[in-house]
Amino acid sequence: MTEQLSFDRVLAVLKRQWWIVVAVVAVAGVVGFVASSGVADVYTGVAKIAIDTAPSSRYRGMPVADDLVKATSGTEMRAAVAKALGTSENDVAANLRAAASGNPLTTIRVTYTAATKDAAEAGARAGAKAIIDVVDVSMAKEIAIREGQIAASKKALATFDEVVKSEPPSSQTAYQRWAVETQLLDYESALEGIIGVYTYDGTTTSSVSLGSEARNKNVLGALVVGLALGILLAGAREAMRARS
Repeated sequence: MTEQLSFDRVLAVLKRQWWIVVAVVAVAGVVGFVASSGVADVYTGVAKIAIDTAPSSRYRGMPVADDLVKATSGTEMRAAVAKALGTSENDVAANLRAAASGNPLTTIRVTYTAATKDAAEAGARAGAKAIIDVVDVSMAKEIAIREGQIAASKKALATFDEVVKSEPPSSQTAYQRWAVETQLLDYESALEGIIGVYTYDGTTTSSVSLGSEARNKNVLGALVVGLALGILLAGAREAMRARS
């Protein structure tokens, strides 16, 4: 019963002081709109690097995904991305992010925020390529070794083929050629494994956070605050009126 009386009393106050509530809500709405009128649309570009975790531990010097994610916060990575985008390192620091996901890890997700869709996707793409460049530099020695082995094996096969043209191959020659060819396949498989641990196909996606949505939320929040403040002011004026 007391709660009903209190509610009825509030309604009575609002009926008498409604203009205060309306005025405060209106002012709050205008202030909220003006304050959020400069909120613009924000785009987020996304690039995904696939991780093949199975062979990664077999290659000496192969970076782990967590280290590559941390590298996106480093000055070298930021400088490389800034150069690719033609922007400042400060812009890259503010907008470039990366995270690894999966158990075991299967993806490095690179994101970049910007005012336009093209800029956001270009930033994400540049970030992903910079990560792949770090991997390539780290594995350059191993890659060079495999490429050298492949080149030597192909040269040996060419020599065997030249010999076969002039005379029938002996069983020993045929076996040696088979051994070299088998070794070549192993070297090529190893090179593909190194290159395939982290792969990026160059594609990007994007999403947009509409400035209008943010503005609407800000205005709605201001209206709620204005309503509460208006009710308080109406109650205060009613109390002063009652005392007088």
